[in-house]
Amino acid sequence: MNGFEFFTPTHVIFGRGCIADIADEAKKLGKKGLVVTDGGMLSTGLVDKVTGALDKEKMEYLIWSDVVPNPRDTDIEKGADFAKANGIDYLIAIGGGSAMDTAKAVGALMTNGGKCQDWYEGNLTKPIAPLICIPSTCGTGSEVTHESIVNNTTTMEKDCIWGPMVNVTTAFLDSEMLDGLPGKILASTGMDALTHAVEAYVCKASSALTDAIAIQAIRMISDNLEKAVKTHDPEALDQMMAASTMAGMAFGNSDVASVHSISEALGGLYDIPHGVANAMMLAPVSRLSVNGAPEKYADVARALGINTEGMTVVEAAYAGVDRMQEMADELGIPHFGDMVKINPKDFHRLAKTAAQASETEDNPVLMKEEDFYQLFEKLYRE
Repeated sequence: MNGFEFFTPTHVIFGRGCIADIADEAKKLGKKGLVVTDGGMLSTGLVDKVTGALDKEKMEYLIWSDVVPNPRDTDIEKGADFAKANGIDYLIAIGGGSAMDTAKAVGALMTNGGKCQDWYEGNLTKPIAPLICIPSTCGTGSEVTHESIVNNTTTMEKDCIWGPMVNVTTAFLDSEMLDGLPGKILASTGMDALTHAVEAYVCKASSALTDAIAIQAIRMISDNLEKAVKTHDPEALDQMMAASTMAGMAFGNSDVASVHSISEALGGLYDIPHGVANAMMLAPVSRLSVNGAPEKYADVARALGINTEGMTVVEAAYAGVDRMQEMADELGIPHFGDMVKINPKDFHRLAKTAAQASETEDNPVLMKEEDFYQLFEKLYRE
């Protein structure tokens, strides 16, 4: 067994309705908070659940709702300036991965100064500002990871503020936040969580601890995602919320792999939602990666509910990949060739970006630039 480290400093609070207690945690972090969210979240009334709990305890806060999908460095820097100008002590992020990643990066600039580009090397010298995260999707796991993904507006690629200083103080996992989420978004974010769990399990950086968490997350997602999407059953939503965080814990202490190399390239260039990009690439990349970890992919197949009795390890592994694609199709995830933003003229650029991504090195089978290019060509024609 290889040596490993496991780092999870975030206080996780789980349960339907638990955000009613947010003021108790916020009081520990300072006098004046900044709620970081987006306009869509404001319109749903979910932010009111949080601010209502703060109002009840007469706590001082401001709302900054300029979060955008695939958060850009320029927006993050504006948010940090706003926080510093208004004497903010701590942050509360409400939303999906974009809100949480934005808040992490804002918190990094609040305490370390400078601009986003100064901190892409894991070189923060001070912990980010105290941060409470309240995920409103069941996908990103950002509430327990040690990184903030940032769209670099100069290079049109994704960069990352990362390291042991990038930690959420407290995460509230309240599945009531998912009750009104459209099925389409539940589907893509749930498949995002599945991608995190699968890649954490099969990648070269995995460990016994991350394997245990990741494989259980895969089981929970397999058993509950479709029901959550179609019925919004409270127990299924609970299971998905927990599985998403578990998957985040797993890949945050292991790694992701070439699915993410591609999704980050697509997000950086085309602004395609991260969950959608991961969901449509999970099966195609896994199919190319089976030979590097056939036994692990066979484990994934069994966790996805496939009876592998009588199959060889490789047959079982590919059956699991087929099931991943079936899930994506059943949930209405678009195919690569269906995305109107995709331009074949960009394939060489996308392939180069994906090949150079750090997580590519941990894919079970090392994919080179030509491998990514050929995959894009194949999927575009299908």
